[in-house]
Amino acid sequence: MQNHEFQLLHNHDHKRKLGVKIEDNENGTGVKILHVEDGSPADKAGMQPDDIITELNGEKVNDVNEAVDQLNGSEEKETVHVKAMRNNAEMNFEFTIPKKLNSTNL
Repeated sequence: MQNHEFQLLHNHDHKRKLGVKIEDNENGTGVKILHVEDGSPADKAGMQPDDIITELNGEKVNDVNEAVDQLNGSEEKETVHVKAMRNNAEMNFEFTIPKKLNSTNL
């Protein structure tokens, strides 16, 4: 099984992310959440370890690579819609991804 950290944008050091670590689900449908980062958009939305993400923005997710590709393809969106299974019940989540603001010391 492969695991990967969800990241919405790969913008060098300025990454926006949902804040979950995922791996392929054993049955080949969806991705299993291994860890939810405290204070992350996923944490604030109520996602939990062992939730199975089955859809992102209305598109089915079968594995980690599809999940990452779908999120990376959402560059213009700040809101991500997620369908997941928890204890055999379907749940819907909406994540608002904050914009990463540039900063520097002068």
